Amino acid sequence: MAGQTVSTPDGRRLEVCVWGDPEGAPVFWLHGTPGSRFFRHLGDSYLDHRLRVVTYDRPGYGLSTRVPGRRAADVADDVRAIADALDLDRFGVAGVSGGGPGALAAAALLPDRVVRCAVVAGPAPFSADGLDFAAGMAEDEWHEWQLAVEGAAALEPSWRDFRGWLEVGLPGVAADYRSILMEASYEAGRQGSAGYIDDCLSRVDDWGFALEDVRAPTQIMVARDDTSIPVAHGEWLVRRLPAAELITVDGGHLGPRHEPEMRLLAWVGHGTP
Repeated sequence: MAGQTVSTPDGRRLEVCVWGDPEGAPVFWLHGTPGSRFFRHLGDSYLDHRLRVVTYDRPGYGLSTRVPGRRAADVADDVRAIADALDLDRFGVAGVSGGGPGALAAAALLPDRVVRCAVVAGPAPFSADGLDFAAGMAEDEWHEWQLAVEGAAALEPSWRDFRGWLEVGLPGVAADYRSILMEASYEAGRQGSAGYIDDCLSRVDDWGFALEDVRAPTQIMVARDDTSIPVAHGEWLVRRLPAAELITVDGGHLGPRHEPEMRLLAWVGHGTP
């Protein structure tokens, strides 16, 4: 891993990690909610697949400057700034869960640079027309979306609940995945609840771009037993994206799905000339 601080044109700080093969195909891997630049795949997977994987703290997480009121579309500007700093002309972009809207934003708003796109267990827009948004969603998950509609103060108890789960070791998470998720999650809270709250507010807001503008080949991965982001969300996205394919895997929102995700990232990365 190589770490780097990137300054944005408007004077903000973005904290970045680069993993895997320095000469490999470049892929941005956008973490979920909450998350940080330390969220990555196990072992030598990136080297084995000849990938140069870029992760970064979204604003308000880790060491990246907070931007209250940010929207999914703002991810494109941050990805551009990081790509410029790393001398990446063209690259793939993928996002998991809360990182999914940002991955789609980068593909829509950087069409001359994003060659392929992927979303893993990511939501549809909160205002998605023709989608029963809460169908198949666990009651506590739907409650979190409703709290986001109420505003920042309403989300603080959810953040404390997450921190409590983290402090007792993330029971219920697969052992080989738990250590990475714990590392990424502790770093996510460096600025307290800031990044988490801004993520939650952004996902019930307008995303700030049109799905029809995502022209890059895109794969949407859904998990059959996911009660956080039900399969119907991915199906809805595929129907509205110009060049999208649905991939269905076993498991729930947190997997495990290491091998399917690595095949997906290899597809995203090696679409780069």
